[in-house]
Amino acid sequence: MKLLGGSAAALAAPHVIRSAWAAGGVLNVTTYDKFLPQEFLDKFQKDTGIEVRVRLTDDQGKQYNLLTAEGANPSTDICTVAGHRYSQFIASKLLQPLDTGRIANWKNLNTAYQDAPWARVDGNLWGLPVLSGYEGLARNVDQVKDAPSWEIMFDPQYKAQTSYIVSDFLTIAMQYLGHDGDFVSYEGKPEVAQKAVNEARDLLIKHKDMVRKYYDAASEVQQMFVNEDIYLAHSWSGAAAKLIMDGHPIQVSVPKEGTFGFCYTLNVVNNAPNAENAYKLLDAILASPEVGAAMTRQSGYSSTINGVGDLLNEREKLALTLPQEEVERIVFFSSVNRDMKNEMIDRATTEVKAA
Repeated sequence: MKLLGGSAAALAAPHVIRSAWAAGGVLNVTTYDKFLPQEFLDKFQKDTGIEVRVRLTDDQGKQYNLLTAEGANPSTDICTVAGHRYSQFIASKLLQPLDTGRIANWKNLNTAYQDAPWARVDGNLWGLPVLSGYEGLARNVDQVKDAPSWEIMFDPQYKAQTSYIVSDFLTIAMQYLGHDGDFVSYEGKPEVAQKAVNEARDLLIKHKDMVRKYYDAASEVQQMFVNEDIYLAHSWSGAAAKLIMDGHPIQVSVPKEGTFGFCYTLNVVNNAPNAENAYKLLDAILASPEVGAAMTRQSGYSSTINGVGDLLNEREKLALTLPQEEVERIVFFSSVNRDMKNEMIDRATTEVKAA
């Protein structure tokens, strides 16, 4: 999974710059293209007198390298970190723990994100979750009326009509079999982890005849759905959302066994020169679901803010939201034990493809 781009050049020059002095001071934000709506930024600047300077990035590593190079004198007050990269940033002391007591509108954050296990490291929360993506079970609703379980991906009725990214679906298969597909509980237990991976690998090999094609790019699975080469697929939410917004008869859901996702958070940088202004921006984001709705429309990711679904039209709701019970089935990627996970899943992926 590539976390994510946007069309912007990496760490591009600030695109929100005011030459006039700002009565409320300044705020420097490094984030991805389309994450912070311009209308929201304009209103925030008008309301607070704070000059917001946005620097666009397209890569987590580039943010990390910049903050590391600047050390105790960062030029950024807020950066945008994916939850499963927390340990790298925290271990290098690049972020400061989040003080939710300074965010009056924290209650407007969906409860699934307020104190999620992935978001708490060393006893602290570290960022405001703003946008999320997840792995879902996508289906052509004209051909598949319901899909409550991942088991449907192995149903002979849909032989040669399914598709998935092998490396990603291996961890889903582990969850389906009752194992820990994120490997958090396998830290220091490589034998237990390998046994679980082997079971998932063998399941996929046994059911290779179910698969029309293993895919790698979102465009591939989208085209297979459009051509009706497949009726079912493991799909990242963004790829399925695009099909839904384009009017295709696709629906995406989180089956009862659960799934995995990632969450982008806005984090206050350690030694941020304008930390007070950073907290004002975080609070303003949560102040109104209109902000969350604009963020999700622009980015194509799901909002973490309560009430956003009420502001979307029916097609947008279908593409960009989930029922609360399905949101709560998402296990957001942890930064724990990722080296073991990557090594074992990469090897198993090769074995599935070669079988």
